[in-house]
Amino acid sequence: MDIRKDATRLTPQERDRFLEALIRLKQRQAPGAPAGVGVYDRFVALHGAVMAVIAPGLPAGETVNYGHWNIGFCAWHRKYLREFELALQAEVPGVTVPYWNWADHVGATGTLFTDDFLGSLRTGAPAPLTGSVLRRQVPPAERPAWWPAGAGGFPVHPLLVEGFGTSLARGSVGVSWPPTRSSVDQLAQLLVQQPGVHPFWYFWLVLEQGAQPVLTDLGVQATTRTHNRGHNFIGGHMSQAFSPNDPVFWLHHANVDRIWAAWQAGRLAAVPGSVPADHYPPAAEESPFSGDPAPPGHRLGDVMWPWVGDAPGYDVRIAPEVKALLPDFSGQGPVTVDAMLDTRTVDAVGYRYEAPGGP
Repeated sequence: MDIRKDATRLTPQERDRFLEALIRLKQRQAPGAPAGVGVYDRFVALHGAVMAVIAPGLPAGETVNYGHWNIGFCAWHRKYLREFELALQAEVPGVTVPYWNWADHVGATGTLFTDDFLGSLRTGAPAPLTGSVLRRQVPPAERPAWWPAGAGGFPVHPLLVEGFGTSLARGSVGVSWPPTRSSVDQLAQLLVQQPGVHPFWYFWLVLEQGAQPVLTDLGVQATTRTHNRGHNFIGGHMSQAFSPNDPVFWLHHANVDRIWAAWQAGRLAAVPGSVPADHYPPAAEESPFSGDPAPPGHRLGDVMWPWVGDAPGYDVRIAPEVKALLPDFSGQGPVTVDAMLDTRTVDAVGYRYEAPGGP
């Protein structure tokens, strides 16, 4: 089983292997894609495309965001991260995606956000990184010993820049961070009990979007510094639809997934004999926020785009030139939400998380 570690606890060798896998995946020409499109770029394009999926049975002109703004956020990103992790392992065997423990800001600024690893943070208008191997061009004299032959740096693909340029940029203004350790622990244990409403609805909402008025009205104290806030705190490329341009994305979402896995473990322990599907809303249950059932791709048993096999009727409303960058997962077969409810069984190997600070 693969183990995802707290990024502050990576050995220098583990850190470098992760960075090497990123660089290799970036320079690896994506099969069947236009020249200059790396495998990494395909994952970036996918994150933007998932926000406007055309699915069978939708009214003409409508699209669905299969990866955000509803309960399938957790399952879709779990699959997405695992696919990316497997792609990294194809470049450097044994590499896993570490997680950014939001509550340990001192450890993160001294270990993650340094020129030796992911590059520095920036407050103010977004500007290109000036250090780390994630620069657009890394001078030969500054390339580490493990640097892959033929790689020049970590440029953002011109079709995926979203106004920030082809050099990876960061920068935010007025975004409070980090969340407290107690607030993150509280989120992992969040249990809002309302008649006829599955508690996962509330957990998902706080995890993805932060505290909402409906939660305050229920007397729930929940952190606002979660997924959305983290994207904006990093800023620049990380703040837009193609946010995986910034490799911080993968560590950020590994922490999102870790918190969900902790919440699931807590619910399974609290309800003896229950299974993971018991801790996800039934397919027909209506949202306590909108009064509607979850949209396609978010319900228990739904197939998640792009892992729909060869089923007809799926498309995305995105610029044709970006569409040409998308990966093809049709040979993998359909993957459903309920197949992603246990990290240990997402595939033949599975994975788990090392606790913050160590085993």
